[in-house]
Amino acid sequence: MNKIEKLEIQNSIDGLVKRNNEIKGMIKAENDVSVAEELVKEIQDNAVKLADLTAQLGETQNDDIKQDEQKEDKSMNYLKSDNAVKEFFEVLKTSKKDNLMKDWKAKLEKNAITVKDEDVLLPRKIVDSIQSKLLDTNPVFKVFRVTHVGAVIVSQTFGSEDEAHVHVPGTKKEEQTAVLDTANIKPVMVYKLQTISELVKRLNVNYNELYNMVVAELTQAIVNKVVDLALKEGLSDGSNGFISVEAESAISGGSKKIKAITAVADKTLDAVEDAIDFVRGTAGKRYLIVTVAQRKKLLAELRVQAGNASFTIKNDDKEIASLLGVDELIVYTGKKDIKITLLIQDAYHVDMADITKIDAFKWEYNENAILIEALSSGMPEKLNGGAVITLP
Repeated sequence: MNKIEKLEIQNSIDGLVKRNNEIKGMIKAENDVSVAEELVKEIQDNAVKLADLTAQLGETQNDDIKQDEQKEDKSMNYLKSDNAVKEFFEVLKTSKKDNLMKDWKAKLEKNAITVKDEDVLLPRKIVDSIQSKLLDTNPVFKVFRVTHVGAVIVSQTFGSEDEAHVHVPGTKKEEQTAVLDTANIKPVMVYKLQTISELVKRLNVNYNELYNMVVAELTQAIVNKVVDLALKEGLSDGSNGFISVEAESAISGGSKKIKAITAVADKTLDAVEDAIDFVRGTAGKRYLIVTVAQRKKLLAELRVQAGNASFTIKNDDKEIASLLGVDELIVYTGKKDIKITLLIQDAYHVDMADITKIDAFKWEYNENAILIEALSSGMPEKLNGGAVITLP
């Protein structure tokens, strides 16, 4: 049914409805019973016609809905396909930087996809895989509170040294002092530029290799860098986009968020206990982040303390965590010389611009490389949220 036919049916329906409303008014004003009966019969006849016309229009609308659904299914099927990944990389490879978004939109429109929200227009295989990698690719990353607001963090802390007072009737209530601190840091671009091999560049491009590289290597590298910035490399003034846990602990006069602890020789376990005491009142899972060497040192001290029963202490992360009094032991596998770090879940806030947008991907012609960029920032946020232990 074409648009003109649909319009004619709708006009007929509107006309019958209008006529029935007129007849109802006429019946109320009619004194002649026979005339009133004729008017009632006309309403009944019109009702039959209305039912028939409405059914015709409903079938047409259902057909339109089915066509829209089929069109949408076709669109989503394209975005889920390997072919979408292949064509996406083809656009990356052949488009100039300024035309990248335009060329990709044109490719989508050829596949019956209406562009409304760039966030959901990347091939789903890439988006879903990147999201999984962001969560799973580094064991430390899960400890952070990760948001995608826009990579700008504004943090407020409310501190007061006074205890609550008891009011005695007849006395004046004493005003208490409190400080509201507001801190904000500007984000930085964390990126990974991966050169494409000469062989892949010359051939008709190995798209599986490109896909695996983007998801596995590039995303992994970005997340690893964010972890390093959060634990150690962030500066105390946040000028590189991050205030690290270690930098926060070194604040002059002491930090209310991260405590700095120096362990005595062969007394690392005591330092861990001090760290746990500092975070004891803060809700959330406790994670102890250590290097392989630090883990060995902790295990050795646990076995020394156990004496003759040392053989019962297994070389097992869960058992070590249980004996230390934390919920989980995480072994940091990066290359930075981090200190033993205790963190409460979500005590450290990381915000990353959405890495699933098309403008996070670029093809660098001079480098013959793919670039992924993620605007990121991070800082400790919870009071009594963690501790950093310096070994002697």
